[in-house]
Amino acid sequence: MIEKKLKGWTTPRTAPTGLFIRDYLLDHGEGYAMQIWRALKEKRGSKKVCSYSSFVANYIWILRQLGLIEKVRTEAARNRAYYDRVYYRITPGKEQSQEWNAPQKTLDPRRALGSKKYRKEKPK
Repeated sequence: MIEKKLKGWTTPRTAPTGLFIRDYLLDHGEGYAMQIWRALKEKRGSKKVCSYSSFVANYIWILRQLGLIEKVRTEAARNRAYYDRVYYRITPGKEQSQEWNAPQKTLDPRRALGSKKYRKEKPK
């Protein structure tokens, strides 16, 4: 049997990553970055998810800068070669914030111009 690839409006809609992180933390109370990334990877399929380092840089760091999540505790790594495990939770009162929909655009409005390279507006 031949599988048909869905394109355009026929593809299933996936929730934005910011909302996925919010929902994960609401369901679990707290979590560490690798745990959240693995859940996202499992939910969407491994080919549709960014790398772990990109996830930390583009979501966890930004959500912390916006004050949407906060550190709860840190567990020491078993091996000195690894980083300590940092647990996060949603900052109280920020559960329904609109910033969850597009945290990158909220932190840097230039991203709203439609490109990672931040297209410059043409001088008039």
